[in-house]
Amino acid sequence: MSRFFFGMIVGASLLYVAMHYHVVRGQEGVFLVAKISNNLSDVYVDTRQYTLNDWKQHKPLAAAIMQSKQSHLLEDASLNGFRTTVSGLVDGLFSDR
Repeated sequence: MSRFFFGMIVGASLLYVAMHYHVVRGQEGVFLVAKISNNLSDVYVDTRQYTLNDWKQHKPLAAAIMQSKQSHLLEDASLNGFRTTVSGLVDGLFSDR
């Protein structure tokens, strides 16, 4: 009987974390980010290969990251890709000179 209650306590604890936090995997490790609204969306998210389009599809996650003051998680892949694109454009503009 004690295993049953232990299982209930572990299950309830995991459900609480899933409802109130995003588990975000970034370049620097795994972080807990408090959710803005309590639901079961985006419980675990690996943002290491995210592009700007991915962030557009996960706006509540991006807002929660900004609100938690962990904006370094947003810089992982999307801004690096953006910087590369802009760099290529600038190099293309000034390569004629």
